[in-house]
Formats: sequence, structure tokens, C-alpha cells
Amino acid sequence: MEKVAKGYVIEDSEVKILFTNRTVDAKNLDDVKRVCEEYNFNYTNLMYNTQVHGAAVRIIKTMDDKENNGEEADGLLTSLKNVPLLIFTADCVPLVFYDKEKEVAALAHAGWRGTYDNIAKGIVEILIKDYKCMKENIKVIIGPSVSGDNYEVSYELVEKFSVHNIDNYYKKCGEKYYLDLWTINKGLLKRAGILDKNIMVTNFCTVKDNNQFFSYRLDNATTKRIGTFIQLK
Repeated sequence: MEKVAKGYVIEDSEVKILFTNRTVDAKNLDDVKRVCEEYNFNYTNLMYNTQVHGAAVRIIKTMDDKENNGEEADGLLTSLKNVPLLIFTADCVPLVFYDKEKEVAALAHAGWRGTYDNIAKGIVEILIKDYKCMKENIKVIIGPSVSGDNYEVSYELVEKFSVHNIDNYYKKCGEKYYLDLWTINKGLLKRAGILDKNIMVTNFCTVKDNNQFFSYRLDNATTKRIGTFIQLK
């Protein structure tokens, strides 16, 4: 992962991924256009959703699907080349999926609701069923988001997540409870068949690393968002 002026890039011959930093508001189309031009994402073909904290996944099959930009969903998936996918976060977890063998990519916006509803498993199932991916070839990146050290929640929410039976998914400090969405998503991904070695956690916390990334909690309910882009070449 390479640090660049506007965030962090992961790139090879088949795929390009970008997590933007505080110099970019991914909700500002002018900012998005500049980022696409600077890092060679095809802005004309950009696909994005209206995110609603759910587990629905929008599958991009043709360029006609651009007419549905803004549709309510929290996942995006495509095998189209030069068609960048974009999700927006500011504490919620961006999940990035790609399989170089089958040439398919996906993104998920996983807040606590999307994580609870297991959007990660939903995308893995689509990759396997619809795109014939092998579990061992799917790679996942857990991007910049609030860490388990800084995501204070209610005891009731901690109890709600117990249904997933993930070890060490929260911690208690005094009378405060902290939920670890990284650990939960990683556990759910592994349960869905993704190999541990193929799951990368960037370890950027939007609270701890707030000098680099927007945080909804720390930045007074900011409307600005981190952009996570992925594009197959």
C-alpha cells in the first residue's frame, strides 16, 4: 500500500484501489472527478450507491447500470473493466474484494448494521455462485474505519452481536463497551471461506488517525466522506 497525496493506493497489473484522505471529500463530485483524473480511474464510468446501512448488493453488469447510480444499496460488484466502484465512509468499515483469476471486484459499506447483517458473506456468496470464484482466490481488504479501541457502544449492541459467536469481538473498559468491527468482519469472512492470509487489515483508525481521515464521531457528524475506489484494468 503506497501513500500518495490524496490517500493510499494499492495497484498492480489487474486492479487499482484507492482510499482517500482528508484532502478529498468523496461526497463532492468535483473532488471525485479530480481524484479520478489524477489516479486514472474512469470517472465517466463511475458507479456508486445511496448507502442505507443494509446488506443489499448492486451488481454492475453493463454500462446501462449507470442509470441506477444512487439506488439504495451498500454493496457494489462488477467484472467490467475500467468501471470504477465507489463507496463512502467516515467510521464505517469499507470492505474491498477482488479475485484476479475471475477478474471481479466488489466493495461493501459495513457499518454496525451492515456488519451485523453480514454483508461480507453476501458478497462472498455472489462471487462464488454467480462468478464461479474459488474461495481461496478471493482477497479482502478492511479499510480505514473506527477501531475496536475507539468505537464505544451500548451494552445492548454488544449483546446483539453475540449471535455471531466471534471471539474477542468487544472489550470492556470500566463501565464502557467497545465494539471491534474489524475483528467481527474478519471472523465472518473466514467463516465464509476466505483464507486468513488473504484478509488484509489496513489498521488505520478514523479516530486515532483523524489527522488523515474523516470521522463521523470525532468530526461532529461531518457530511464529508472517505472514498474507497476499486477499478479492474
